[in-house]
Amino acid sequence: MAKKTDYYLSQCATAASKSSMTYHLGAVLVKGGKVISTGYNHHRTHYDGNDILKHGHRKLTSMHAEMHAIFSLTGMSPSFKQQVQLSLQRTAAAKRRPRFETRPTQAGRNASTQQRVNGADIYVARVIKNGLGAAKPCWRCIHWCWWFGVKRIFHWNPVVGDFEVLKVNEGYRDHYETQTDVRLFARLVSPVLLFGPFC
Repeated sequence: MAKKTDYYLSQCATAASKSSMTYHLGAVLVKGGKVISTGYNHHRTHYDGNDILKHGHRKLTSMHAEMHAIFSLTGMSPSFKQQVQLSLQRTAAAKRRPRFETRPTQAGRNASTQQRVNGADIYVARVIKNGLGAAKPCWRCIHWCWWFGVKRIFHWNPVVGDFEVLKVNEGYRDHYETQTDVRLFARLVSPVLLFGPFC
């Protein structure tokens, strides 16, 4: 493994050490060879929208490491409703063409932030008791990366002992869906519409 990749892995592990969740994941956002933001998975009061309420109160939901790295840099996130709408748009687009050429604009997004995120890569790793575990991104993390202009996701694969690369614009091959996502989105849209052509 290259020295630069070793460094990104160590930064992922450092970020993951801050997680208080069952699975400890850390992520680093890299642009021009430099780490521009870090993140780790944690519970956060409903950070990306106001659609999910429990007994009239905002519900704590998991912010994934990739999301946190992006959120830490930009201070912005697409809402759950926007993510569902975007997923439906991408599903429709995939039926017409293999790549996605346009990205929706986001209100309040300034040019300097967009410039800092566009073209960046993100590295993510999961720290377990005796080493490193798989850190494949879920479909929502892929959405976030696509939304903010991240080019590639490098996720740790313990079988090969190195990072695997997923090109964000290539869509949802080999993505997965967390149990929380199933619960949060079940009432908003049919999973068949969201995941049909990619599974």
